[in-house]
Order: sequence, then C-alpha cells, then structure tokens
Amino acid sequence: MENQMSGFSDELTGALIGLAKACKMNIRQSAVTRLLMEGLITTISDAGFDDQALSDMLLKVRREKDRIAPGCAVCKSVCGNTSDYDVKNIWTSEEEIRSLKSLILYGIKGIAVYALPAMAEGYENEKINEFFYKALSIISYDLTMEDLLPVVAETAEMNESAAGSVCQNSPFIVIPDYKSMQELVTRKLLAILEENYHISLIPMPKEDLTNITNELTTFN
Repeated sequence: MENQMSGFSDELTGALIGLAKACKMNIRQSAVTRLLMEGLITTISDAGFDDQALSDMLLKVRREKDRIAPGCAVCKSVCGNTSDYDVKNIWTSEEEIRSLKSLILYGIKGIAVYALPAMAEGYENEKINEFFYKALSIISYDLTMEDLLPVVAETAEMNESAAGSVCQNSPFIVIPDYKSMQELVTRKLLAILEENYHISLIPMPKEDLTNITNELTTFN
C-alpha cells in the first residue's frame, strides 16, 4: 500500500508541475493557485490522505489543466510544455541535483501548509502565489547546481514569509493528522493538570486511558 501511495503521490506531483507550466502563458487565477496548494498538501505522506484522495485530486488537477490549455489535450505534436512530469527523473538524478530539487519540492509543500489557511482567511501574498508556479516549473528543467541553489534560497525565504503571514496575529500550529492532534491535546491537558493540581498516577489499562483522553478532547 505504501508503494502504491508513493506512486500516486509522484503522479500527482507530476500533474501539478504540468498544471503550473500550462499557466505559464495565462493570467494566474486564485482558484488555480489554491488547487496547486491543495494538491501539494495532498502529497504529504503524513497528512493522512489515502490513495483514493490522491486519485481524486489527480483527476481534479488534470481537468483543470485541460480547461486552461484545452488545445494541448488533443494536440498530435506533443511538445512536453504542459505534459505531466515524470517525478522519477528527480529521484534518479545525480545526488546533488536530487537533493536540491527535493529541497525545493518539500519546501513548497511546507509553504502550501501555511499559505492555504492564510488564503482561506482572505490573506494572499502575490509573491508567494507566483513562486508556486516558478518552483514547480523549475523542478522539471534540466538545470545545474548553480541554477538551483538560488531557488533553494528563495524557497526558504518564501517559507519564512508564508509562516509569518499566518502566525503574526495569533498562535498557529501545523498538525499533520488526527493522531498527532490527540497526542498534542493530551500533552497540553497533562501540562495544565500538573500546573494546577497534585497528580497521583494509578495503574490503568491503555484502552481506558485512551477512552478518557477521547472524552476530554470532546468535552465542551
């Protein structure tokens, strides 16, 4: 199952690259930028998406690309400009190139984690939005270390800006899945209890402790 999901993830990443390149000659639309971010987040292995979610997102991305560049879907002379990219090309590259492209790819996934909720709150940074298109396109090009290093630095800069746009007004936590959320809430509850009460721990079956934790996390 893990290998299958990894295959879906790579295929979706390749489709996102094709969508970004299809927009090269078109006006950027917020809906497309949002889809790029949603797609990138869906490829994060710890985010809890299954192969069906990856497959559904893949179909959505390809439909959007066909809408933006309808001629490419029926073109008999394939130029490759908007084709889905084979992400295996990254993993089989020379070590230095593979490392730099991986930093860019994982970096923009992190940016998406911050930028998508910011967009939902009505905040958009055009430089960050534009960078998604730039970074996804660059990943597919045959470039040197000298070409990629500035993009890696720019990725780090954009990641910091995206995090700041969400965190500047209120505390913000990125939680990859429900299990992590439960663990975080449990730690927070224990910290509050330890601060305000004297606690004597008694032996308790693990399933009972889980039930108590679930009740506490749903208590209003």
